[in-house]
This record gives sequence, C-alpha cells and structure tokens, in this order.
Amino acid sequence: MITIGFSSHHLEALPYIREHMERHKVIVLEEPPSPHLQAMLDGSISISDYIMEFDSSFPEFDHRMCALLRELHQAGARITQVEPYLEKLLQIHELFADGKTADEVSREPEFKNVYEAEKRATGALISYYAQSMEGPFAAVVEGVKDFARADAERLTLRERLRARTISSLHRSNETMYVEAGYIHYPLYRYLRQELGEKQEIRVAYLLAPVIKKLQGKRRNMGPGDILTLHYAFHGRLREEVANVLAARSLIYIKVIEKEEIISGKSETPHAEDEVKVNRLVDQLNFNQCRELFGRIRLSKREQAVELAQEYVRKTLGTNQQAVDS
Repeated sequence: MITIGFSSHHLEALPYIREHMERHKVIVLEEPPSPHLQAMLDGSISISDYIMEFDSSFPEFDHRMCALLRELHQAGARITQVEPYLEKLLQIHELFADGKTADEVSREPEFKNVYEAEKRATGALISYYAQSMEGPFAAVVEGVKDFARADAERLTLRERLRARTISSLHRSNETMYVEAGYIHYPLYRYLRQELGEKQEIRVAYLLAPVIKKLQGKRRNMGPGDILTLHYAFHGRLREEVANVLAARSLIYIKVIEKEEIISGKSETPHAEDEVKVNRLVDQLNFNQCRELFGRIRLSKREQAVELAQEYVRKTLGTNQQAVDS
C-alpha cells in the first residue's frame, strides 16, 4: 500500500505525521536529495548543522521533523528524498553559477521544461508583485490569475516528475508513505497513472480531524490555492469564479499568519487561523474585496486584521472574530 499524506509544514501536524509514518516501511520526503541526509539520520552530524544547509521557513518544525525521522530510521524505516523538479532547479542554479547563459540552459533537454516552467511562474509572480503595490484592483486580480495559471503549469510538471520517480522506487512488498503539501494533490492523479488501477493508493489529509472539529472546509486551503488547483485540473475556470477567488486571495494573504507559531494556548494555532481567515474571506464578493483591499493593501498584518474585522462587522453585520492577532 502507498499512502500520500497531505499536510502542512507546521508543528501541529507532527503528531499526525508520526502516526502515519510509523505504519510504513518506506518514507518518501518532499524535498530534493541531500548528500548529508544519511549522516543526519545516523547521528554523524547534528540536526542543527543539517538544517543549516537549506533555507527553512519553519525551522522549529524542520528540527523536530528531523528528530522524528531519526527515530524512524533507527526503528528500521527506509527514508528517501524525492523531488526531481527542485533537484533540477538546484542544478540549473549551479549551471548559472558556473557561467552558463539562460539560452544555453534552456537548450539542455534535461533542464528545458523545468527552466521554462520556472521562468514563466517567476515572471508572473514578479509582475503580480509590481501590480499589488499600486496597480488598479482589476490589474492586481489579473496578476493573481496569471500567476495561478503559471503556477498550475509548474505544479503539473512537478507532480508528474515526482510521480514517475516514486513509481520507479516502489516495491510491491513494501508499504510506502509519501509526504506532500496540500496543494500537491495532482500527485495522486499522476501516481495513479504510473502505477495503474490495481495498486492501492490511500490519500490521507492528516489534519482532517482538526479541521472537522473547527468546522472548516475545503481541506482548509486558501482561495489562491483553490484557484491554482482549478487551473491544474481543468485548465480553465469561469471568469467570474476565478475573479472572486483571486480577489479573496488578496485579502487572505494580507491577514493570514505567515510566521511559524509555537503551540501555546492552542495545540493547532495555524489550522485555527486558516479556518478563521477562510471563514472571513468566504463572505466577501468581488466588490467588497476591492473596497477592503484598498484599505489594507499597504498595512502590516496586525492592522490589516483589525481593519478586515471592522469591515466585515460594519458591512455585513457579522460579529466576525476572524483572526486572533
């Protein structure tokens, strides 16, 4: 059996990650291969030294995750890293560092698809950032949609490459756990294509019990991720629906907590924050997003949260405790 465990990279997910990983013989991590993984697992180098080699957005999560992987390794699990897209992207950066030109890299068959997908996505993101600071709202929304389409193309390539490599590693007599972030759901589709209908592939949303308890929905993904997945699966989306999702995503990214939260009063602070923010933005139509974005576009998160709560309360008549600052 193969289990794809969809989850966030937050501390609160670790108990659920442990529960599922412990049931499998092979663990496939969602990261490019590191020459120092085995030394970290064996204890030859410290976890702190190991995680210094990559730029971590969630250092405490990564530290505790490595400690868990050490335990599983000592218990006999085989741990491997599979992320061919990011592996090729790192190799492309090395080629640039060695003096290769963009034209030379783009002509390399091994790197052509990854280079072009990354170039499109990065270009669309830069364009969106430029518009988001002072562009008209309609232009900012178009920037979000353009990036979502480019990101969907990149996501599709990334999951195809990963599925192909994972299928080559799978052995019928071994249970395998595959780590994946929420937005990487296309991995299931392409792994199913690679392995066929007879192979048992189980999908697990690790924080589903938490989200259900909080009365959240959509696997707790924000509107921007939902938009990207629509493009990834269907290639297109009704324009009015795409516009609303893009507009809501502009509010979402202003008020969501992006920094790593260490569990304190709550055991699941990120999940709770995401549910509350989704609950807030789901109430807003396109024009309401336009009005609210105009008020918060240059605000820090704390101020944006206060302004968003006040707007919802006054405009919609809702006593919305959307986000705890």
